[in-house]
Amino acid sequence: MAARLIVFRGSHPDLSTGHMYTSGDYAKASGISATTMSHRLRRVHEVHDTHLRPIEKDTQFGSKIDTSWSKQKQVVSVYTTPTEKLSGAWLKRKLL
Repeated sequence: MAARLIVFRGSHPDLSTGHMYTSGDYAKASGISATTMSHRLRRVHEVHDTHLRPIEKDTQFGSKIDTSWSKQKQVVSVYTTPTEKLSGAWLKRKLL
């Protein structure tokens, strides 16, 4: 099976606009892995500068999400009286 060639439409110092390149060529030019680039270009007919962006490290897919903001929240009870608290405790229980 021959390598799939995709037309480049953009401005990049290593690539010429209008020429056709493989996903491996695009990966070398952008500095990311060939697998990542091939997934980006799976259903693309033209490659633009946005396809050559680096991998975003601070997303849920690139690295672990910082959840320190959730530790700062205080838990506020919706029950204000002792009677409501007792009723709420019984409402949380399963019937059977």
